Amino acid sequence: MKTTSTLFLLLMRLVSVQASAQKVNDKVQVNYNGSWHDATILKVNDAAGEYYITYDGWSDSWDEWVTLDRLKGFDAAPEKSALTKFKVGDKVEVEYGMIPEPASIIEVGENKYHIQYDNKLFGDKWVTESQIKKL
Repeated sequence: MKTTSTLFLLLMRLVSVQASAQKVNDKVQVNYNGSWHDATILKVNDAAGEYYITYDGWSDSWDEWVTLDRLKGFDAAPEKSALTKFKVGDKVEVEYGMIPEPASIIEVGENKYHIQYDNKLFGDKWVTESQIKKL
């Protein structure tokens, strides 16, 4: 009986690995410190359930082994971050200290916006969508 249950567990593990298995050159997204980045799988270690990835557009010094829990977008084009609420040129309001100040979006990055305060003395900074209010 023990041999049958062991064989069954092994078979189930194999099926689950096959269901999530990716292959070299698959485009994926990798969670790095809470942000999703486009990447490409370079190597697969099926036994350990790990994928060696390279971040698209980044130096190979950032290449790393990641586990399935940090990956999404298998076998498909990676989903783009949905930063469509604001665009370059939009007039917005962003706190400077604790006071809301008028500003403009000057650049849209991945999961953030580069704003320039209307009062040039306040300068510019990168902010998240939650820090911005549309005027």
